[in-house]
Amino acid sequence: MAAGRLAWPGFVLDLGAGELFDANGRPTELRAQALKLLLLLGERAGQVVSKDDLMHRVWGEVIVTEDSLVQAVGDIRRVLGDARHERVRTVPRRGYMLCVEPADAGAPVALPGRLVPAQPAAPVAGAARAGGPLWHRSSGALALVLAVLTAVVVAVVIAGGAMQWGTQRDAAKAAAPRSLAILPFEGDEGTAPWFVDGVGSDLEAVLVGWTDLTVIGRGTMTAYKGRTVDPRVVGTELGVRHVLTGRARRDGEHVRLTVTLVDARTGEVEWSMLRDVPRSELPALVGDVAGGLARALTVAYGDAVKRDVRALAPHQAQADDLALHGHAELLRTVSREGWERARGLFEAALALDPDCVRCLGGLSLTLSNLVLWEWTPDRAATLAAAEQASARLDRIAPNRSLALLARASLAHTRRDWKAVLSIGDQLAEHFPNDPAAHHHRCSALLRLGRFEDSIAACARAQRISPRDSRVATWQGLIGYNEFMRGRWSEAEQALRRSVLGNPRVPFYGVVLAAALAEQDRRDEAATAIAEVRTRHPEYRAGAIGRFWIADDAGFQRGRDRVVSRALELGLPP
Repeated sequence: MAAGRLAWPGFVLDLGAGELFDANGRPTELRAQALKLLLLLGERAGQVVSKDDLMHRVWGEVIVTEDSLVQAVGDIRRVLGDARHERVRTVPRRGYMLCVEPADAGAPVALPGRLVPAQPAAPVAGAARAGGPLWHRSSGALALVLAVLTAVVVAVVIAGGAMQWGTQRDAAKAAAPRSLAILPFEGDEGTAPWFVDGVGSDLEAVLVGWTDLTVIGRGTMTAYKGRTVDPRVVGTELGVRHVLTGRARRDGEHVRLTVTLVDARTGEVEWSMLRDVPRSELPALVGDVAGGLARALTVAYGDAVKRDVRALAPHQAQADDLALHGHAELLRTVSREGWERARGLFEAALALDPDCVRCLGGLSLTLSNLVLWEWTPDRAATLAAAEQASARLDRIAPNRSLALLARASLAHTRRDWKAVLSIGDQLAEHFPNDPAAHHHRCSALLRLGRFEDSIAACARAQRISPRDSRVATWQGLIGYNEFMRGRWSEAEQALRRSVLGNPRVPFYGVVLAAALAEQDRRDEAATAIAEVRTRHPEYRAGAIGRFWIADDAGFQRGRDRVVSRALELGLPP
């Protein structure tokens, strides 16, 4: 730290100016709350700052959850390239700490119009030693000092930049040769976002079926949506060798698709394709893209890439558009309103094309979710419609991932955990890079009393898609499994991450309270239950028994133990 500044290769945090500058001396594009948070951590660099203190000083009297704090910390880490959390460290149950290692301290970065205190390799005549003022009464001496400092700053900035990119190249070199991240596709003005997302999703659906290719999950890649990012940075952050970028443009019934494959080690383009096709030929175009990638990545092609070469009739293209829009609504958020919109879109699409695979799969998944979340007034009729759509899909395309996912969701509604596990195993075999496959396995194994295997399955899903919106759920399932095993401390750690990531789900907060009570930390357990009741005043202990149903005796004992602890702590029955 020098004169109120903290520096790392490529960045300097100027506490006096209240700004984070990059290697070129320009302010970084860090959101206001995230910048304020970073400055607060910088004031106490090397010390742990509690979450309560940070939330109070950043947001003041505005009532926010810890989600806001986690998001701000995530923004800081992304800007600093701190994928390993080495700069901004999380200290469990305490807070966060900004770390400045000795090798980093004092590394200057050029600031616009500001004199940067530096530490030259050798003493400079007329200049003060490290830590002292650099001003001199003689204007000639001051000019000499400024000239020397400029040279030193430029040299250090260049060296820091080379070191930073050298580290990135090393990380990319260490990545598996057949590893890929697909950046969210971009769309030209006038092209609907749901259409662009659907094209990228179609391509990913083909790639996740390649058993010898590691593909980063779509949930993680959404963090890059709307951002201009260097593929080399993506390769470093996610540990992949290749990055795929794409742009889709639609003009009436014509589609232009541009796809580029970049080597994350060098930033060089290894393969690219630009095609203009009628909307009806989009499925074949996606197959062409996958085929080109297969050759570029030397991935076993064969049966792994099966493209639908038939051209769509106009009414089929219209149905496919509606289905793309429906899937966007289904995946955007967990809400009754969003899922009802998706249901309407899928039903309209099927009225145009009763054999539309995307439409049938989307409708069955949507209806199953409405049943599972008890968001339908007629459970029997909704479930029957979901089963009907799934059965038709099985007749048309029984081996497609959508068909298997629809079957798994229906098995959930029946509490048939052996069937869920069997389908999850099929998904994992044929679509090993789809985190949903491992999610279903984790959920089923938990109910079957195979707690250690369940933990491994959820951990696998998280490794595939570490920034997925479902990470909080996976952490909650891991914590619940650890509770079942009587590992209270391990359960607490996973459940805290779950509650912090998504406090909107009450159940995992209840299990956290139970885990704290099992460790005789009654005050903390009571506080955890109180937080659940504040956020979810309608939640009752009886809901646990209605939702978490299974025949395994070990599972039942663990579930009943959670209920017993929750009642002791004051959760209404």
